[in-house]
Amino acid sequence: MRLRHLILAAAALAWAGAASAETRGCESDLRITDQDPAGLNVRASPGGPILTAVVARNRKVLVELTGGDGAWARIRVAHVEPDEHSDDASVLWQGDGWVAFSKLGLAGLGPRTVIRQAADDNAKVVLSFKNHDDKPAPASEAMGCEGGWVKVRVGGIVGWTDEF
Repeated sequence: MRLRHLILAAAALAWAGAASAETRGCESDLRITDQDPAGLNVRASPGGPILTAVVARNRKVLVELTGGDGAWARIRVAHVEPDEHSDDASVLWQGDGWVAFSKLGLAGLGPRTVIRQAADDNAKVVLSFKNHDDKPAPASEAMGCEGGWVKVRVGGIVGWTDEF
């Protein structure tokens, strides 16, 4: 019986190590796109207990990413994005938490935004917004991050950008 417990404990430790090894470090700010009146759940771990909910409804709220594992983004702060009427960047939440990447998007796609096949300056361009100043920016969904790069879906196109 004791051997069985040791084997289960070793397996649990190996699984935890593998899960944390998949988390990639990154440094980016993304906008909460979830407009649920109840807010976006910030969790203690991917899929773990809810720490709080950050309400972004009718506000531009940014989260500062520190990492991600594909489905989940690790964040350290959520704050209201200052605009032309106010430079107030009120902090709504601060700590170590996780949110679903599917509830995040780029703060904006501008004329410098280029979407590449990989998180590399030399990767093939799959979508560019250069010379599209007069067109509204399409919606984007964040899907992951690595370093200063964010993996996004814009329309049906998936790629990486570091210019937003």
